[in-house]
Amino acid sequence: MRWACVGIIASLLVFGAASGAGAFAITPHLPVMQDNARGVDRNMERVAQRLYKSALKFYYDRAYWKAARELIILLDYYPSFSDADGVLCHLGESLYSMDMFKSSHKMFRFLVTKFPQSEYVPQGLYGLQRIQYQAENYAESLKIYDALVANYPNTDLMNGIHYFGGMAYFHLHNYDKAIAILSQIGSRSEYYDYGLYTIGLAQLKKKNINQALSALRKVIAQPLYRMEQREVKGQAHLTLGFIYYELAYYNEAISHMRHIGPDHRDYPQALLTRSWASIKMNDFQSAIVTLNELIKKFDATEYGEEAHFLLGQSYLRLEFYDFAIQQYDYIIAQYPEANNVAERVRQVSAGLREQESLLEKLKVRLLVLESKLIDSIYLDGSKQIPKYIQDHSDQLAKSKDQLIEQILSERKTFEEVSQNLEQVRSDIARRESRRHWGAYAEYGKTRALFLKGMPK
Repeated sequence: MRWACVGIIASLLVFGAASGAGAFAITPHLPVMQDNARGVDRNMERVAQRLYKSALKFYYDRAYWKAARELIILLDYYPSFSDADGVLCHLGESLYSMDMFKSSHKMFRFLVTKFPQSEYVPQGLYGLQRIQYQAENYAESLKIYDALVANYPNTDLMNGIHYFGGMAYFHLHNYDKAIAILSQIGSRSEYYDYGLYTIGLAQLKKKNINQALSALRKVIAQPLYRMEQREVKGQAHLTLGFIYYELAYYNEAISHMRHIGPDHRDYPQALLTRSWASIKMNDFQSAIVTLNELIKKFDATEYGEEAHFLLGQSYLRLEFYDFAIQQYDYIIAQYPEANNVAERVRQVSAGLREQESLLEKLKVRLLVLESKLIDSIYLDGSKQIPKYIQDHSDQLAKSKDQLIEQILSERKTFEEVSQNLEQVRSDIARRESRRHWGAYAEYGKTRALFLKGMPK
């Protein structure tokens, strides 16, 4: 069965089969040289085992950079190591954890083709499944999922395999399949909460509101075993809050939004939704409290103008006309008629194009660096260890260390530029929306002045 599995994956991913005889050529008619070679093998095996244990310690401590460095050195200097399959597997995982997906893909692919009977083959295929998913190649990811389920149904990795399989179907809008697969994740798995949350979203996509609510309630009812659960619990509360708001159950919406803490990235949105829900219930005093907190902490965000407008509306309904006018004036000041906002948007758009160009260049540089790293890793165990590697081991180890460091540095720059790009896009949208909020504020101010002048 395992041979059949590897054959399936090989045909899907066009894996190249490695060829060759042994790692070291032994001359039968030279017994002295044969004994010497065996002695060298035993010594190298002992050294390799120590290096492998050191690398595994780094790996389990999540020091993936250091683990990758040790594992690459091991592959370079002793590709015939008895645990070479484990080295490839942990190197693939280390590179994956550093988002070096191209390099990770090569390690996992080499593992499943070079060592088809290895105990690490399921993990190698699982790595390939995740990489295809990350690359949004959902159909390819699902082919590997099917092979894993068919050939390794009892692997300890099955919960993760089901999670990424279900998520792939979710992104392909096959919600029935997604629900069926995600429902197979064990309740003690680290993926269980995330699977439940996605089941809730899938039911919501199918307009099965009651089933969606049931799944999301199960998420928030789960005991907190890991810190990572806080994120998915927060998302579940946020989604439940939106659902109840749309269903006009405003108290329930507010209750769920209160579970979104100040350290959550969606806290401003939760405050805004709570404010809207309070306004819908004519509880303007509560709305004023949450809106003032939103303005105080997040006025510079995309929610600033809307918060000021709603605050003005709340003051207006409570007949605090001067306070209402103050809020409307603030919005109007963001869009003075004398300023050429269109020109400012054009300038920001030019900055956006510049950032996009820089981002594309960084992508290319990252691909080049990662390709260099791939080319520098010696995988072919069919040859004797090249003499230049033995002679220049320290220099090569240092160069790979610098290469990994450079890749991580470039990736950090890439992420910073990506964030800047999103910020520029947000600025463009906000500048364009200000003219709409300006019109709303002009109307609100006119109404406030009119009501203020009305005889009591």
